[in-house]
Amino acid sequence: MYYLEKACEIQVTAQAGGVPLVVPPAEVCEYTARQLSGEETGDFEDDDAYELAWAAMLRLLDRIAPDYKD
Repeated sequence: MYYLEKACEIQVTAQAGGVPLVVPPAEVCEYTARQLSGEETGDFEDDDAYELAWAAMLRLLDRIAPDYKD
């Protein structure tokens, strides 16, 4: 969720500049996708990692914005 939010924030900010966006070469995009999927780093090979990360995000949300449940 963090990376999705940051990507959206960056895209909206970049598009607000009024200058045509420069798209990185396909190789760079593919390498970045592999990094984020964990293929390059070995991250998230443990299925429990997703559950732990989600639970941590919910605890943080409860702490900083408990009214989200309303």
